[in-house]
Amino acid sequence: MAKHSQKALISLCIEVLRRDKDGYINATKMAREAGKLNHLNRFLNSAKMQEILEFWMNEYGRAKSGSTSKQAFCEEYTNRKNFDGCFLYKVHAGIPDEIKQVRGTYVDPRLVNYIAMWASPKYCIAVGKILDSIDKKVHEKLDEEELEDTVENAKPLFEQEVRKMCEKQIEHEREICYGYRDSPYELDQWEQEDLKREFREYELAKIALEAAEKKLKAWGCFVQKYCE
Repeated sequence: MAKHSQKALISLCIEVLRRDKDGYINATKMAREAGKLNHLNRFLNSAKMQEILEFWMNEYGRAKSGSTSKQAFCEEYTNRKNFDGCFLYKVHAGIPDEIKQVRGTYVDPRLVNYIAMWASPKYCIAVGKILDSIDKKVHEKLDEEELEDTVENAKPLFEQEVRKMCEKQIEHEREICYGYRDSPYELDQWEQEDLKREFREYELAKIALEAAEKKLKAWGCFVQKYCE
């Protein structure tokens, strides 16, 4: 599936949190949103996930020589030099409670599809529908051009349909972002600063509201009698 289309589809089915430093995705948040937080570690350590990690290590050659899929999981991201062989890592130490939502296990964005399929049945169904739609268009094209239904003939038509989907998605993103922001998936430096400022304002307002509620509670039943 095209990268832009996959990002959009995942975002529609399940909320994601992306780390600015490296683009890694917070799998803990995805699992929490799907109500599967207690099962995340079991999934990440499952035989199936280890098989996937072995594939990625062999395919991309990022793991250190002689390392295994278990070593592809870093317990804590601290030093970039110690991170080169990792497709997954945890971020907990040094994260203040004010932004505790960023804590958790982060995965390589190229692995997020597997996390999404595990976490969200809605995503699995959506992917299946897209593949069925592409398959239908490919076979219509084969019939139209009177081509034999073979892998050699179907592959370029499949890639063509995927490119069309990607182009439509990019155009849709441009329409959404026109005059507003560069990307629906990422914030630039200025937008990040605006977001952080507004988040701090929200936190302060929440603290002030909690303090006001405590004061009102001290008045007990008089609040309902004289104010409501």
